[in-house]
Amino acid sequence: MLYLHFSLSSSFLFLALWENDKYLVSIQKENARQHSENFLSYLRQILTQANHSLKEVNEIYFTSQPSGQTGLRVSLAFLSTCQVLNPQIKIYHINTLLLQAGGETCLSLLTIDSRASKYHLAIYQNKKCLLASQIVRQAELANIREKFPNFLILQDFHQADFLTNFQKLKSKFVLLKKIEEINVNL
Repeated sequence: MLYLHFSLSSSFLFLALWENDKYLVSIQKENARQHSENFLSYLRQILTQANHSLKEVNEIYFTSQPSGQTGLRVSLAFLSTCQVLNPQIKIYHINTLLLQAGGETCLSLLTIDSRASKYHLAIYQNKKCLLASQIVRQAELANIREKFPNFLILQDFHQADFLTNFQKLKSKFVLLKKIEEINVNL
């Protein structure tokens, strides 16, 4: 079985291929505002490196939401195409903030705007969600941080290890029956 893991939910691009439980190849790089330009070329690159083709992929694991609009739209267009070409392919998704948290006790944040005045926020402790994903302003964030003083702050996937977190959280991914289950208007 060939598995593809990817994330376009932040300014980072992440792609990895696994065959059964054996890691083959991955790419993790800063890719701000270039997901639509770079995703397919990096996908081709890792498939070529691993000597596999897209039609061999049996399962895809990706981060869904919260996400930037472009990253989400590129992800969903790619996944829709994969489903048309291979109706048997299984597609799994996970909350982006949970993937960033991994197994940490933390406030998991994704910055929404360039002024860093609004964030997607969720709070996790050992993979358990203590506060569901919501949008908060900078002032609200300061109040929330005071309530969780010993929690790490993980923001925008800086210093995140996508490969480790994808593997650590594989059981938390949810099978999508249809791509339309992901709401692009959030």
